[in-house]
Amino acid sequence: MEQYFYTLFSFSEFWNAILKFSASFILGAIIGWERESKNKPVGIKTCIIISVASCLLTQVSIQSAEYYAEMSSNIRTDPMRLAAQVISGVGFLGAGVIMHKEGDGISGLTTAAMVWASAGVGIACGSTFYLYALMGTVLFLFAIRFSSALARFRLTDGHIHRASVHLVILDRNTIPLVFSIMHDKSCYIDNLNIIDGKKEKIIMNMRLSTRKKLTVFSLYSTLKDIDGVYSVALDR
Repeated sequence: MEQYFYTLFSFSEFWNAILKFSASFILGAIIGWERESKNKPVGIKTCIIISVASCLLTQVSIQSAEYYAEMSSNIRTDPMRLAAQVISGVGFLGAGVIMHKEGDGISGLTTAAMVWASAGVGIACGSTFYLYALMGTVLFLFAIRFSSALARFRLTDGHIHRASVHLVILDRNTIPLVFSIMHDKSCYIDNLNIIDGKKEKIIMNMRLSTRKKLTVFSLYSTLKDIDGVYSVALDR
């Protein structure tokens, strides 16, 4: 046991701990900065706390497994048991991000995923998998920054036309019909927000893009002719 504590508090172990927590701090801050730059509810402070706390619990889990193994050969514990609980427990933060929207709007899924990703980066740093943590962070940011641009490659060549659409719908069964018609018109939905309005009305806000020639009148006529659509507002 004395040998264990000597190793735990040795000079090399001290700098190793500094490296782990610094890596989790920096990578968590990078993820948080991306969310905060888009005015999301989860920002730099939250992602740093999640990442560093995940790193801490991972280290506690690994070190405690080694400590109890030194005490007795009959004691065996899973060195990653706390890390597994972190992945499960951090879900409540993501759920709060999704639900905390006015009118129960369906948004915040990406931010919730980044909360979970911050925990994963912290666990990787705590386990000394720095390269994996760095690669994961880079890929997270790449996916968020360029996902819309990559998705539009499946459209045909030509100039991209964009429009913002505001719909008031009387029946929830109309929503799949709107999606189907947008698909038939080769319109890609870049952003979607669905809100429960007053008197059982449903509000849909969409940001559309297409490489086909898109006129305000044709789009308005198409949407207005859908059964269940109460009103249409367009912005080019």
